[in-house]
Amino acid sequence: ATGTTGTTGATGVTGTTGTTGETGATGVTGATGPIGNIQTSNILYFTFSDGEKLIYTNADGIPEYGTTQILSPDDVSYINLFINGILQPQPFYQVTAGQLILVDSEPPLLGSSIILQFITIH
Repeated sequence: ATGTTGTTGATGVTGTTGTTGETGATGVTGATGPIGNIQTSNILYFTFSDGEKLIYTNADGIPEYGTTQILSPDDVSYINLFINGILQPQPFYQVTAGQLILVDSEPPLLGSSIILQFITIH
């Protein structure tokens, strides 16, 4: 016959740590977060052709329609020129602070709208 179990003794000293196991498989990629807001500004310079000029300045701007300032290309991200609502290729014009130069032998027709669009991405 087995006798009664005696009292449990004191816990022994902790042994040394074993070797680290292999790295587990990479988990599933989480969902893509929402796109943050991109801050932009869109400033328009308006004037109308007098049928003669190829160079326009701040003084030619019409304040009722937009800004009267021709901005420096160094201060904006993009510049677009529209004549009579048609986007003009970049080689056809030059912009400096306060001045638009149309690189053409003929000015736009009298009364043609000239719109410079200045887009800045902040």
